[in-house]
Formats: sequence, structure tokens, C-alpha cells
Amino acid sequence: MEAQTRRQPDTTNLTCEETHALINRFGAINLKSGPHKFDRYVTNRNQCFTGQTVRNTFVQTEDNKRCTVLICAETGQRNN
Repeated sequence: MEAQTRRQPDTTNLTCEETHALINRFGAINLKSGPHKFDRYVTNRNQCFTGQTVRNTFVQTEDNKRCTVLICAETGQRNN
């Protein structure tokens, strides 16, 4: 129950380095990256489900509007 009620860290209140440190610490973590945006960020392909791969995306952090992070995506899914 605690995991469901715990607030995810918000990347807009973290530096890019702090965001990367959180992802690296857990291997995969759900982070808030704006008022209504949550996503699961990962360190590598091993954190993804079968049939998924990793792709680069960007989150806004306190010090960087385009901090590069990895997410899992269906193989062949295009960046938007």
C-alpha cells in the first residue's frame, strides 16, 4: 500500500545529474516530469519487458530543459 501512495520525485525539482542518479540507483523508476506527466525511466534494456527496447527521450530538470533519459518502448515504436 505504501508504494501506491508514495509521491514520485519530480524531475523539474531535480538536476539532470540527480535524475540520472535516481535512475541508476534503482535501475528503473517512475518519475514525475511535469504537472500531469509520469513515466518509467530505465538504465538499460534489461529493465524492459520482452519485445521492448530502449529509446532516448528527454525530461525537463531544474538545470536542463532536455535532460536525456531512457524509456522502454515497443520494438519499432517511433519517437514522438
